[in-house]
Amino acid sequence: MRNEEIKIGLLEFGVSDQKNSMYGLEDIFSYATAADEIGFSRFWISEHHRSNSLHPYNNPEILISLIAGMTNTIRVGSAGSLIGYYSPYSLVQNYKLLNNIFNDRIDFGLSKGRPEHSHLHNYFNTNNPSFDNKDYMSNLEGICDLLQNEEENYKKRNIIIPPYKGLSPALWYLSNSYRLREMAVEKKLNICKSLMHGLDVFDFDPGVEELRKYREEFFNTHNEMPEVALAIAVTFTDSPEIVKEKEAKIINSKEAIKTLPVSEESFLETLENLQKRYEVDEFIIYDTEKNLDKKIENLKLMKELTSQKILKVY
Repeated sequence: MRNEEIKIGLLEFGVSDQKNSMYGLEDIFSYATAADEIGFSRFWISEHHRSNSLHPYNNPEILISLIAGMTNTIRVGSAGSLIGYYSPYSLVQNYKLLNNIFNDRIDFGLSKGRPEHSHLHNYFNTNNPSFDNKDYMSNLEGICDLLQNEEENYKKRNIIIPPYKGLSPALWYLSNSYRLREMAVEKKLNICKSLMHGLDVFDFDPGVEELRKYREEFFNTHNEMPEVALAIAVTFTDSPEIVKEKEAKIINSKEAIKTLPVSEESFLETLENLQKRYEVDEFIIYDTEKNLDKKIENLKLMKELTSQKILKVY
């Protein structure tokens, strides 16, 4: 156990109050560069294929490369890539090359998600006629094999993912459950647990003990500790009545995204309570604010509140 400053990364969905998708893209770039300058740890971009004419992007890979080029220290990545719908080879060669171009700052989030509707599914050129994402596990194994068995793949199969002997991107297993805990240990995956998805309220997580088991098993297997993050959605408010409400609010019924109302007074307490329960190294925060100026104000507030606070990290 060690004492560390609270680390906060950010999650971006590309939702803004702009009336033009290109302006929405500009907001993402401005938000990311502000987060880098202020000193946040990560900037993760989700993959969503929405039926919304104002949505600024679908797959975040190009944005990741652009943002990494615009920033200096912040880690940049996907949260996460819909790996069941892409070639593991194509994904790995892109993320590995980016990670070596940008000084080991790229995170590769592995998501079991799928396109928002079946009509899009038909355009991914998969051999899967159903909408059940059956290729997720085989593609995950392929990604890990290509990144973690580089020398063997070269000598036995003549496969090279440039640069040879280069740095692999950090691999993150993203989920709202712990069902694949043993797989995450075996494949040496970091874990980001989402509290934004699922039906449970924030005060109740029957599987939290599984996260502790994951840490123990990971250390016993690899003789090092994994990185563990907790993803939450927050809405900043000045209303004490809203903040006092215990249950998470549903802000998007289709995706069932749950958000915690917080104020300047309650934000730090909220993080401390969650850290005591989950013993995480880092929080990944999705700010539901749509206006860029207000989002940047919230960045400054979060950094000010957490910069002097020390947590016990396990």
